[in-house]
Amino acid sequence: MARVQLLSGKAFDLDTYERTGIADPVIRVLGELPSGSQPFGITRVYRASQGLYEEVLVLADPDGQVIWESKPRVLELRGQMFEDLFNQVVRERVEIDSLREHTLAFYLDGRLEARVPVFIDAPESARGAGVLLEAAETALKKGSICWVSIPQADGSELSRPAWYVQQGQKLFMVKGPREQELPGLEDAASVTLTIKSKDVKATIGDMAADVRVVTDEDEFERIANLGLGTRLNLTDGQGALERWKQTCTIVELTPHE
Repeated sequence: MARVQLLSGKAFDLDTYERTGIADPVIRVLGELPSGSQPFGITRVYRASQGLYEEVLVLADPDGQVIWESKPRVLELRGQMFEDLFNQVVRERVEIDSLREHTLAFYLDGRLEARVPVFIDAPESARGAGVLLEAAETALKKGSICWVSIPQADGSELSRPAWYVQQGQKLFMVKGPREQELPGLEDAASVTLTIKSKDVKATIGDMAADVRVVTDEDEFERIANLGLGTRLNLTDGQGALERWKQTCTIVELTPHE
């Protein structure tokens, strides 16, 4: 039998969805950790050969320990020409002890078909400080662009997608002629980054980031060399390094909460 494809899947906060219609890809916890989860939904889209499949969903903590497992459920999939959507609500209390990224695993007929990340939001927890930074760092490693909102001299804000070089939680962006146009970036004290998860195809959150222009020549060359491997479709190849030195600016962005 052909392998089942998970085309998309995520866990999301039910209250936010019912209030706004937005499936915010987090499991929310109120109070200090450890604590029980608020009701959450799980949505997934499968493609597979026509037939009946027994599905089990498993939520694991950052150490791989299972903290919740669904009861077996029989799904009927319509065939390779179809995308079959399933939703369910989890109202039972799931004990959450960590703010780090969790994992939701999808088993069909006893075989692991896919895993997706699950983010934990604990707004009342003193341990919550830094969780968005950690989630953002993980998401940025898997992506290639993020959205940056730049304050303008006239008081407006300009939002643009931008490619970047990542060093831990810091991002470096090359701007200038024949590269990405990011007006006012080097003049701003801070900007806002919108971080999206490539895995769940949704926004994790917005983060402020301090701005610093890279002026040291050795640091500029080091970051620029890293950027040669990140920037796609360079018409001048390695020659872009000299062009960047002559015409471009590299800006360091340091996110913070």
